[in-house]
Amino acid sequence: MTSLVMLRTESTGDGLAPFDPGRHMRQVADLVAQVFASELDTRGRSALRDMHLAGALAPFLGGMVSLALFNEALAGYVWIKRGRVVGNVTLQSLDVAGARWRISNVAVAPEHRGQGIARSLMQASLRDIAERGGNWAVLQVRADNVVARGLYASLGFTDVCREGIWRLPAPATCRPDPAIPLEPLHVGVGSAWLELARAARPALAQWAEPLNPAEYTMTLRRWTGEALGRLTGLYRVERWAVWQDNVLMGAVETQANRLEDSDALRFAVRPAARGRLETTLVARGLAALAYNGFRPVVVEHSGDHAEGVAALEAAGFRIQRDLVTMRRAVMADDLRL
Repeated sequence: MTSLVMLRTESTGDGLAPFDPGRHMRQVADLVAQVFASELDTRGRSALRDMHLAGALAPFLGGMVSLALFNEALAGYVWIKRGRVVGNVTLQSLDVAGARWRISNVAVAPEHRGQGIARSLMQASLRDIAERGGNWAVLQVRADNVVARGLYASLGFTDVCREGIWRLPAPATCRPDPAIPLEPLHVGVGSAWLELARAARPALAQWAEPLNPAEYTMTLRRWTGEALGRLTGLYRVERWAVWQDNVLMGAVETQANRLEDSDALRFAVRPAARGRLETTLVARGLAALAYNGFRPVVVEHSGDHAEGVAALEAAGFRIQRDLVTMRRAVMADDLRL
């Protein structure tokens, strides 16, 4: 299969080809926009705008675009048909050593699906990772994309974890359980907050996406920013916690930013307390966000935390994005794909 693809590439220009940002960027951006338009969040849309800008500049800057935007940590392949990009896959190193690689933007134009293009792109990616000495390939796929999940499973990928984005479009009526003692989570307990987050997140999920300690550390700069935000009314953060025997069992954080179109909420519950705290934490967070009128609320949370998902749905949240992370060990045999 590989030899036929490469022969066709050399003779006609069609088939598999390494991604060249100077030549392919604009068409890849158009393809990604076509295939993933309904799935892109704010960060995704921002990245797509950057791709379109780079594609527009490529004819004038040529190789400078590659030099400025891409390096050995980012690679990929395209599938060309009649001179047009109809398939794409992106590879990105996830660590300095190059042991783990993320496969993303696996896209095939709708009119060219069912022709084995996605499989060929994936095989080329696995071969590339093996050539670079990588040990693992990691990707994310929509939970309801049965065809793509079947393809990845047939190539040896297995599920690691599930992550979701939930959105509350209308005010909620849930209330905290008065029997559960909630108290403000003070800025000086960052280590307990980080430890709770680690305890609440499955080990494989942390392997796939390690927690960032900076998100749980209250620096002087962060404290000052939150104080100024509260003073001006533009930005307000609240944190509430449940303690038991000096152990942080659950916590919720809310962020209300008047410059954004929605507020944010995140919560964590220690495994030993699951099923008891989720509804109260979500309700307390929503109460904190309601101080200045209702705005849509967005929550990023583990889809594997069944009790947390149930609490969100009971409060009126609806799933906006449901992703499964999958991984596969890369082996020497992949060099022959």
